[in-house]
Amino acid sequence: TTPGVTTKPIKLISGNSPFCETFFDNVVVPKHQIVGELNRGWDVAKYLLGHEREMISGMGGDGGTASLGGGFKDALGDEPILRAQLAMFDVESLAFRAHSERFMDEWKTGKAHPAYSNLMKYIGTELNKKRHELVMAAGGSDYLEWESKRSNEGKRARDWLRTKANSIEGGTSEVMLNVVAKRILDMPGA
Repeated sequence: TTPGVTTKPIKLISGNSPFCETFFDNVVVPKHQIVGELNRGWDVAKYLLGHEREMISGMGGDGGTASLGGGFKDALGDEPILRAQLAMFDVESLAFRAHSERFMDEWKTGKAHPAYSNLMKYIGTELNKKRHELVMAAGGSDYLEWESKRSNEGKRARDWLRTKANSIEGGTSEVMLNVVAKRILDMPGA
C-alpha cells in the first residue's frame, strides 16, 4: 500500500501466474518499517533467499515413484528402460530425503554451511523436474493434452511445465552451482 509500489503479474508457460514483478518508483520507506540495519538490506535479502531456497528444495522430497500415483509402475508393463529410470529415481529420491534430514539437523544446531541451501535447492529442483519428466514419458502423447475434462485441463502437462520455473526461481540452477563451487567446494576461479 506504500505509494510508488506497483506490481505486474508474470504469466508462466504453464498458464498460471503465481508471481509478479514489483516496481518501486520514488518509494519512501518510513524508518519504523526498515528491516534490519540501515544500508544492510543485502544481508536481509540473502537470509530470505536462503529460506526461499530451502522451501523450493522441498519439492524434490515429495516422494519417489509412489508420489506418481497408484499403479504407476504396473501401467508401464514391459517398458524396461522407463522402469529402470523409475527405479533410479526412487534411489535418488531416498538419497535426497536422507540428505535433507541431515541438512536440517545441521541447520538446527547451527553447523550447516551458510551456502548449503544453494546445493539443496539445486538438487531438489532437478529431482522435481525429473519426477515430472518421468510422468510425461510414461503418459506419452496423451499427457500432452492441454484442455479437456479427460486431462483435467492439462494438469500433468501444466505441472511439468511449471517445474521449469523451479530452476529459475530463488536463483537459477547455474547460479546455485556457481555458489556451491565457490563457497562450499572452494574452487578458485569458479
